[in-house]
Amino acid sequence: MVIGILLTAVFDIGLAIVVFEVAKHQFGAGDFVAYLVASIGPILGGLIGVLRTRKIDGVAIIILVNLLISAGVTFIGSHDARVLLLKDSVLTGAFGLVILITSLSIFPKPLMFFFGLKFGTDGTKQGTKEWYDLWDRYPTFRSGQRFLNNVWGIGFMVEAAVKAIGVFVLPYDAAYALNQIAPFVLIGCLIYYSIRFGMKQRREGEARRAAALAEGRVADEPGR
Repeated sequence: MVIGILLTAVFDIGLAIVVFEVAKHQFGAGDFVAYLVASIGPILGGLIGVLRTRKIDGVAIIILVNLLISAGVTFIGSHDARVLLLKDSVLTGAFGLVILITSLSIFPKPLMFFFGLKFGTDGTKQGTKEWYDLWDRYPTFRSGQRFLNNVWGIGFMVEAAVKAIGVFVLPYDAAYALNQIAPFVLIGCLIYYSIRFGMKQRREGEARRAAALAEGRVADEPGR
């Protein structure tokens, strides 16, 4: 996890900002060209991540699709640099909306359930089975997953609004830096909150189980 966070900080954030600044101020590139060239940071970071883990998971596929969509919209409509930043905000907000929609009962599981599968298990078949068993057996686990799904969806929509406001009120360089940094600040906060929420659910489940055992009956909640 530490290695993954360091790679994100170096490539997805640091390298992207450095390449943007060098392209613009050292080579005289326009904002549009500098914006596109700076995408080499996240691309390299993603490739290194795949080579390091030797596998592509659901989260990586979502990130890749989002990257391809982001690259595609740069060729649609205006090529004004600020418009490109606004398009990025629209994509972020749309992703947040998709997350919220998956909380509806018409979907078997919310999107964040699968993020939890990646970060909440060891990735083995047994770990995956246990994660699905929690969903199948315990109502509080299902409600907790839907709650976290809503928190993440709202978080992405707030991020989109903040970045969009930055486009209008900040100098372009500052707005670009905000666009690069804000997603990782948000994700860091959401991951921290999700971990704390999961620990709280586990403690409550263990307390219910202990009380049930003391009363000589089978607990109906997981000790996690």
